[in-house]
Amino acid sequence: MNASPFSTAPRADWTTRLPELLQQVADEFGILGSRNEAALSAVCQTGFAGTMREGVICLAMNRDYLAQARDNPCARAVIVPPPLADVLVSADKAVIVSGCAEELYLYLHSEQLPAPSDDIFDIDPSASMDESAVLRGRVRIEADARIGPRVVISGPAIVRAGACIDAGAVLGCDGLYAKTIRGRRMNMPHFGGVEIGLGAYIHAGAVIVRSAIRGEVTRIGEAAHVGVLANVGHDAQIGNAATLSSNCVIAGRARVGAHAWIGASATVSNAITIGDGARVRLGAVVVRDVPAGASVSGNFAVDHARTMRAYLKAAKP
Repeated sequence: MNASPFSTAPRADWTTRLPELLQQVADEFGILGSRNEAALSAVCQTGFAGTMREGVICLAMNRDYLAQARDNPCARAVIVPPPLADVLVSADKAVIVSGCAEELYLYLHSEQLPAPSDDIFDIDPSASMDESAVLRGRVRIEADARIGPRVVISGPAIVRAGACIDAGAVLGCDGLYAKTIRGRRMNMPHFGGVEIGLGAYIHAGAVIVRSAIRGEVTRIGEAAHVGVLANVGHDAQIGNAATLSSNCVIAGRARVGAHAWIGASATVSNAITIGDGARVRLGAVVVRDVPAGASVSGNFAVDHARTMRAYLKAAKP
């Protein structure tokens, strides 16, 4: 079998001169100071506070994200706003204090080199693929996988054995990640990939956005089902045997646990965690974590029994 499509790409073009670059843009991005600058030599790429890729520089806009970065051995540098300037971080991590912390991080992210664009396909002979399907970049399709008509797969991507990608589904596109850098509105580049688990089923018209982070993936777990016209955002992690019903939206970096069920047209906000076996009822709008086994409904979603009591009370004549 060929090398993984997620093989690490060359270092970002600014990493060998990161200290010099930070000096050059210090005034523009309001850099107020830094600590442990020697650690900048280990930086290879941007990532989130919890990204497990060696040599990450990440953004921590609050204490929770800073704690994640502090405990992450792969995070070698952290960009923070002034209120977090004095929070203690180990000596093996650089800390950059900026009055425009988010914009500085996004600038570094957008300045990375794109992934290789060569078309490299590794398709198992037992897999079936409709002649109208389109593959781009580095794509692996494993044994007995089925790729339907008008499917578009943009690598890096892996479709594991026995998975089915139904008509018109799109895997590996860039998602909505719109930000303003230096006064210019732009969509942040997506450097990562998509992985579809063993026996998973991606129904017609569903969209799975690729990871924003080099070497990382948006992952659909084993035997998970993603319904018709569902949308899964960048870096989302969908657990084994989870069900995402038709037209639901799972925003970027959300996590849906194993055997969880997301109802039709429900929306799960970014970076939210839906616990194992939880149920999000149809049309719900979820803006906070849902514990394992819980059932929520409504806009904004709360315990389903509470929603039904309020509804029945309001419905009384």
